[in-house]
Amino acid sequence: MEGLVNLVHEIAVAMGWLLPTACYAAAVSCLIFSLVGIYQYYHPTIQALQDKPWLPYLSLVLCGVFASFNVILTKSTASAGTDVQVTLGDAATSYSTADSLITGTGPKDAILAIVKDFALFFQMFGAWTCFFAVLTWFAIQRGRSNRERLGCGIQYVFGVMLLNPVKDATWILSFWP
Repeated sequence: MEGLVNLVHEIAVAMGWLLPTACYAAAVSCLIFSLVGIYQYYHPTIQALQDKPWLPYLSLVLCGVFASFNVILTKSTASAGTDVQVTLGDAATSYSTADSLITGTGPKDAILAIVKDFALFFQMFGAWTCFFAVLTWFAIQRGRSNRERLGCGIQYVFGVMLLNPVKDATWILSFWP
């Protein structure tokens, strides 16, 4: 099990280093889209965004969202009732595995030990889920995706839930008799 934990931990560290790059790339692309859209809107000969004049300004707001994505995720986790501080590009490089899956009083303790071992991967997966939820929501606003807006909201909520996997696993296991 230790080899699997090591592999998943390294994947999570790689995800932690790639997420800021993706956030800043999305912020720059939103800024460029916003500047081009504002120019096209105020230029009388170009009719590109006449049906959605608010879209460049929304893109400008999303530029700020992507540039400060760690603050947005931290505030989202605070709204969920946790005290997780999200930092981008500062993934943990060390971890502690559970001593043994046999220690404890039953299967609940074994499941919590496994969740603690894979917590960094769950956290990074949750952050990526939130990133893609916001990105897809913007694609819906632009008319590039046929998904529902509510689905992006649900995806974002589940991504925030994954940012604190131990608390969520403890809550789910509380229903187990």
